[in-house]
Amino acid sequence: MSLTLKNALRFASVPVGVGVGIWTEQLESLQPCPPYARCPTPADLVLQLTFTAWQCALFGAGAAVMLLLLSFAVARRPSARPLTAA
Repeated sequence: MSLTLKNALRFASVPVGVGVGIWTEQLESLQPCPPYARCPTPADLVLQLTFTAWQCALFGAGAAVMLLLLSFAVARRPSARPLTAA
């Protein structure tokens, strides 16, 4: 089996989906410190995870599905043939 763009996209869909899920799990944002906690930062802001685990899994699955759909679009693309004169 030759490695075409269609097959490369299909093979890459799972690792890309896992990578997107892990990447979104690492994102942090500054959130206000709750009033009952003692925050060490001067502006009372703390770094917290931006997304929950199920949201990260959905982002990863969405990225995998998008690559699979792109591979189907590439597979249906008409091939370029040289034009012949009539």
